[in-house]
Amino acid sequence: MYRWEFEEPARLEAESLSPRVRQALEAFMEAVVIVDPMEYQRRRGAADTPLRSLHFGPHDEGLVTFLVYPPDELVLVVRIQWLGE
Repeated sequence: MYRWEFEEPARLEAESLSPRVRQALEAFMEAVVIVDPMEYQRRRGAADTPLRSLHFGPHDEGLVTFLVYPPDELVLVVRIQWLGE
């Protein structure tokens, strides 16, 4: 099974989020790694690329960008953007 972790800049971005938002992000990333991260919420016809950007949060206020690295079963969060309050 895959595991996920923050790249250093993304870790700093995550630390600046409110506890509620950080919890939503962590729950979202746990869902990503339970299934195949390359296919999670992938739109039909979308390019098969290891770099993914997906919305998270109750109203999709956030965008998380992550890199899927199958040889190490690693999902590396590289950027977090939050547009909510």
